[in-house]
Amino acid sequence: MVKKIVLGLVCGSIVFTGAVFMNGTPNAAQDIDNPVSIDSNYVVGTAGENEKSSGSEFQLQKLPVTQTTNGVEITVHSIRRTGLTTDFEITIKNGTANETVTVDPSRLTIQSNDNSKVGASPTNPDFTGAKILPGKERHGWISGQALTEKELESLIVELSLDGSEQRAFSFAIDCKNLKFRTL
Repeated sequence: MVKKIVLGLVCGSIVFTGAVFMNGTPNAAQDIDNPVSIDSNYVVGTAGENEKSSGSEFQLQKLPVTQTTNGVEITVHSIRRTGLTTDFEITIKNGTANETVTVDPSRLTIQSNDNSKVGASPTNPDFTGAKILPGKERHGWISGQALTEKELESLIVELSLDGSEQRAFSFAIDCKNLKFRTL
């Protein structure tokens, strides 16, 4: 009996230590009525609501969506789905006075409402190696790998820009009733 109790305590501490090691903190029980994705801090909002909520959470937003970080603005205009890629029509405006920014398409990540996560497409001609000079903008398509889910209700799109500092942008896009462009 004592061996079973000791074994139970050892196994429990291993599981707890593994959870802390993997996530940095132990996970609290989730509210079943308000589930939250493990991979993100996004919550579902009402349609058309384009405002940040408190903390690092974002409401789902209808297209077009715009974010500005330290003088650089990215707007996502539309989404195109093909058999091989999920593409985003974007405009990047460099509003800085003396900083050139570049896009690293390889750091593009896309997560769908069913938690399918894909990375960048190997081909991104509009932004690979592109430099956006101070006061200039660049418009084009950035491509991720294809999402296999038929009915997309939401997407979380993350993209990073390099300059004198690295800027990270995260868009939580409401895809309900969205007409995707196709080729």
